[in-house]
Amino acid sequence: MSTTLTHHSTAIRYYATMALMLLFLLTHKTGVSQTLEISKNTKNSINLNNLISTFSDSTGNLSIENISSQNHPWKEEANPILNFGMTKHSHWGKIEINNNGNYNYLRFKNPIIDEIEVFFYANEKIIHQSYAGSSYSFKQREIISTDFHFIIPQGKSICYFRLFSNFPLQVPVDIVPAQSISEDSRLNDFVLALYFGLMLTIILYNLFIYFTVKDKTYLIYIIYILFLTLTYASFKGISYEYLWPNTPYMNYLIPSYSSIVSIFLLLFINQFLKLKTHLPIIRKINFVLIVLFTFCIGLNLSGNYFIGASISQLITILISPFLIVIGVICVRKNIREAKFFLLAWSFLLGTLIIYIFKLNGVIPFNSFTNNSVLYGSAAEAILLSFALADRINIFRKEKEIAQKEAVEALIENEKLIKGQNVVLEQKVKERTTELNQTLLNLRETQSQLVDAEKMSSLGQLTAGIAHEINNPINFVSSNIAPLRQDIADINTIINKYADLKDSDNIKENLEEIESLKKELDFDYLKTELTTIINGIEEGAKRTTEIVSSLRNFSRLDEGELIYANINDGLESTIVLIRNKLDGIKIVKNFGKIPDCECNPGKINQLIMNLIDNAIYAIHKKDIENKNGEITLTTKSKEGFIILIIKDNGIGIPENIKEKLFDPFFTTKDVGEGTGLGLSIVRNIIDNHKGIIKINSTLKEGSEIIIKIPIKHT
Repeated sequence: MSTTLTHHSTAIRYYATMALMLLFLLTHKTGVSQTLEISKNTKNSINLNNLISTFSDSTGNLSIENISSQNHPWKEEANPILNFGMTKHSHWGKIEINNNGNYNYLRFKNPIIDEIEVFFYANEKIIHQSYAGSSYSFKQREIISTDFHFIIPQGKSICYFRLFSNFPLQVPVDIVPAQSISEDSRLNDFVLALYFGLMLTIILYNLFIYFTVKDKTYLIYIIYILFLTLTYASFKGISYEYLWPNTPYMNYLIPSYSSIVSIFLLLFINQFLKLKTHLPIIRKINFVLIVLFTFCIGLNLSGNYFIGASISQLITILISPFLIVIGVICVRKNIREAKFFLLAWSFLLGTLIIYIFKLNGVIPFNSFTNNSVLYGSAAEAILLSFALADRINIFRKEKEIAQKEAVEALIENEKLIKGQNVVLEQKVKERTTELNQTLLNLRETQSQLVDAEKMSSLGQLTAGIAHEINNPINFVSSNIAPLRQDIADINTIINKYADLKDSDNIKENLEEIESLKKELDFDYLKTELTTIINGIEEGAKRTTEIVSSLRNFSRLDEGELIYANINDGLESTIVLIRNKLDGIKIVKNFGKIPDCECNPGKINQLIMNLIDNAIYAIHKKDIENKNGEITLTTKSKEGFIILIIKDNGIGIPENIKEKLFDPFFTTKDVGEGTGLGLSIVRNIIDNHKGIIKINSTLKEGSEIIIKIPIKHT
């Protein structure tokens, strides 16, 4: 029994080994190349499965002569399509063809192959060669199509072709008759037209909404969809055919377009799901990813196409599940928009995974896998558009709620306002009464201050007048006693002459009178008497002049305008202020000016204040007033009387010139001024419709120019 089992076991192992060997022989290809026969009546495309041998040139430097004349480790492809993945190598392929028909083409169905070189050998020489690829002008192609077509010469030949691309190199290769090219592309063209029409409609729709609601979420979404469409159009060769057929360089920027899509997708997620509020940490991670994609764009623009595309593809693969996690978290947080996003991104992610697996040969190449991302992105765009449309409804509801709350608040505020209006009106009345009383008090205070300034000026004026009148009065009073004595002596002599008419001894009496004259010094007495009388007369004239000047100056309360001469006012003021000059020289440059229409009393007050300020300025510079000088100039010009008061005093600093006419502003020491002098001067000039200008240089002096119209119209 044991021996029988052993034999049975040996037999089973033998037959199993023979079966495996037979299966190997049936499936394993020999190194002998097969010749593809193309019949004359071929109407359908011929798949070149299992007929192409390939060789990878890691140097990228081998020429067609090296390839055709040397032995290389050619590998017969077992896959239904050529799939070299993403490498920097050049890839060669060869196939023997016997073309018995006309106008048959070798077709490479991948629009983004950078370089394709095709050579047909017969009788050990090249009988036909052609170049194409996305690095060449689109118009150089033998047939204007997104795929690459190369005419196959008639007869028997060996076809060598070289492929190179910076993108994943997955190429279905077939032979297609000329009449079948358009028929094969109809379905693909229909799918692409449907896709791009849909995406364009979504862009325009959301653009309209953006201009309506002014929400930047829509703008970010529009840019995202725009670059997503551009990227897929570039992958399908549409962009190269219609947008930049003469600019092959733009094809190298496809990884940049893809990175821009990812950047605006992340920005859209931040804005759409309100991550700043709900998931601030995730939002920061998204910004880090945006920086990485920006780095990939920089690599791409700097010429590192392969590295940039590889990193971008890797990051895209990694963030895809990350975005699903974000959507799940937001759904759990009851964020309404997250449901739409999760569903939309799930569609896109699923088709994106299918497409990436197709690129890497994990799943087969067919119409569905080749266009899977188009289907997924279209579904995503539609779902996100629904989400954004739903967002408008949310905005509308929020606006209605806000409006309702605003109306309720307005009603409540109206009640409060009505209740407060009564109290407010009462407080306004009370406050108005207080303000009116305060204004009245201010006016009274201002009037008192102005009166105080007038009294101050009047006190100075009175002191000057007292001093001026005191001198001639003192002179008169001091001469009364000598005058009385002189008159008494003269009366004594006169009485002696009167006694002569009753005297008998006239001669003796005359001698006595002469003796008395000598005793009284009659000649000196006459001279002294004349001097005393002249002095009294001079004093009287001086007093009369002062009284006249005072009369001219004191017309302070004349309210109506009359014609007066400003020179007279200057003379009167100089007389009254003479005692304050104390050595200061007055220079008069009075011109022949006409009388002007003015208030003479006010003009005299103006002159008094300005000359007083000039005296103060000179005193501050030179205490002894040894070199002090005030120049008074008058002239008439163009309907104006011009008065110039110039001094060589301390001058006015530049930073306080604008404040000179402000009430209560003064540069004088405490107790020396109220700060109303120049304010009163300004008011007097304004009332006369005049102009005042001050020129001053520090430590050199000041010049005040006043213009008063001769006649008021």
